[in-house]
Amino acid sequence: MKTALLRITGKTITILLLAVFLTFIIVPFVMILFTALKTDPEIVDMPNRSMLRRIIPDSFTNFINIKNVFLGNTVTQNGFPLYRAILNSFIVVLMTMVPSLVLALTAAYSFAKFKFPGKEIVYYLFLGMLMIPTEMISIPLFFIVSKLHLANTYPGLMVPSFMSAFGTFLLRAAMEPIPKSYIEAGRIDGAGEFWIFGKIIVPMVQIHIVTFLVIKSVWTWNDFFWPLLVVSAERMRTVTLTLNRFVTDIIKFWAEICAAVTISIIPLLIIFIIFNSNIKTGLMNTGIKG
Repeated sequence: MKTALLRITGKTITILLLAVFLTFIIVPFVMILFTALKTDPEIVDMPNRSMLRRIIPDSFTNFINIKNVFLGNTVTQNGFPLYRAILNSFIVVLMTMVPSLVLALTAAYSFAKFKFPGKEIVYYLFLGMLMIPTEMISIPLFFIVSKLHLANTYPGLMVPSFMSAFGTFLLRAAMEPIPKSYIEAGRIDGAGEFWIFGKIIVPMVQIHIVTFLVIKSVWTWNDFFWPLLVVSAERMRTVTLTLNRFVTDIIKFWAEICAAVTISIIPLLIIFIIFNSNIKTGLMNTGIKG
């Protein structure tokens, strides 16, 4: 009886803590959406309204701010539509994924299944890249990109994202538990290393690959510092640079800012909803011995 009571109490406390945590996560997004649906007079009149009317918009069908931001019909955007910035970010994300995945997979396979002198030292030096801030190496990278005349181009935006120490760490942890007997059986049958890698190893870590691609795409989508350095042309602005223009403008139109944030969140939200189960499974199973 006492054990059952303690179990129920523990579950209740856990549920309450999760509910509080969820509230802190959801409320800001709801506030942003509600503000995007408000008109400028509503926002100006907020101090004279009750607490509930300050939060809830007068109409839930007022999409004029979202439409204007999406099409670039605002003073802040100067005719540059947000959909073009979204397209630029999509291109950068998609074109970054393939080289990042190839490099992470091959490096992880080498560290997980091959023996060579100084392997562990090289691996931990490789992981040390995770502790180096991007800002520390941004100046040399910027000079390299400038000398190669890649500023204001898609390759210039993508180059620093090709290498991923996190991807190598995640995929190596996923490959290490795979029995060597699978690889040896392939070699006995006359298969080459690339065939073994592509037909045996890669299919066995598919969930972890999806996890890495989702996390990498979110990081690339949200990247602000590097695009700020290499992009000066209006046509190459990414989502983060376009959002920054709203925030740094002298006169702030809060409804338009929240509309832009709402639109920019939607692609990431869709990705998370689609691959939610894969992300959880990939992170939970990484490194579990079987």
